Amino acid sequence: MNDELFERILVPIASPEDAEATARAIRPHLDAGTTLIVTHVTRGTDPETTIKTGRDQFAGATYETFSDILYRRDLEFEWVTLEAREVTEALVDAVEMTAATVVAFTPRDMDTWKQTLAGDPGNRLIREAAVPVMVFPNQQS
Repeated sequence: MNDELFERILVPIASPEDAEATARAIRPHLDAGTTLIVTHVTRGTDPETTIKTGRDQFAGATYETFSDILYRRDLEFEWVTLEAREVTEALVDAVEMTAATVVAFTPRDMDTWKQTLAGDPGNRLIREAAVPVMVFPNQQS
């Protein structure tokens, strides 16, 4: 991979199942020395995106699943739990807050009705992020 572009990869994960799918999808594409900024967004009440101090139990289990599958000594990990009203906005904010150089994720299983109601968060992230966004196929679907 391009060293500068893939230096700091923001990896949003939504649940332990999503963490597993994402880790398996990106694992073969990572070079030594890459920093993975593994991010989970929890529902917040403030209009601003904030980084929570500490991890709640759900986020901890999600992070643990990701690291169990992907752990390599030649990778750096940062664990960032974001608190925000809206997931896509939080991830767009997180790019700047964490100095990410690219975002990588696997699509969530959403039927057409849910995509319509949610505004298709993946497509919104691709359009609004200030850095390139890579979408890896979910091998478990």
